[in-house]
Amino acid sequence: MKFPEVLTIRREHFNRDLIGKVVVVFVFLGPILVPLLWLSGWPLFTTIAQVGWNFGRAICSDTVKSFTIGGEPMMICARCFGVGTGLLVTGLIYHYTPLIRPRVPNNRLYLATIIAVLFIPWLIDSGAQRLGLSESNVLLMFPTGFLGGVALVLAPLLFWPLEELEKLEDDQEMGLMEITEPLILSTVGVDSEIGELTTVR
Repeated sequence: MKFPEVLTIRREHFNRDLIGKVVVVFVFLGPILVPLLWLSGWPLFTTIAQVGWNFGRAICSDTVKSFTIGGEPMMICARCFGVGTGLLVTGLIYHYTPLIRPRVPNNRLYLATIIAVLFIPWLIDSGAQRLGLSESNVLLMFPTGFLGGVALVLAPLLFWPLEELEKLEDDQEMGLMEITEPLILSTVGVDSEIGELTTVR
């Protein structure tokens, strides 16, 4: 592949995989980078960190309970960071290992039950805190958020069941293999023959 072609951005590049990667990078790496940028002391980096903190406080309602790096808090709470970690870890395991994919039930009701169960610890911990029954902390918020991140990775399979995804991937691979070579013009003396050669799969 030529160098300019590598830099070319095509419409087909914008798909679910790209969106997922952007979300994971933002939710997981963003909170880690913001304190590091602030600790650098460089004006440009501290400005970026301030923007990150403001954005984090806009999307997260409990930023006072967050992990710290070098004494500086992350831009989101421990539960939201747990969600990002769950998304990253589960996404990597799902796509690059055989540990999860073969075990995902094809029955949507079973899958929905598993997703709901993964969300229950989050709902109990958050609900008890909001009702004033208990006070949560980072040691509870992170694992409950992590389970929620696992559930978020599995949730799209309710709309794109595993067997349909595999069939779609197989069809796409078969479509790429069905490449027909252009017509070849061969001449023998005065006569010419036009033949179409098809690649043998």
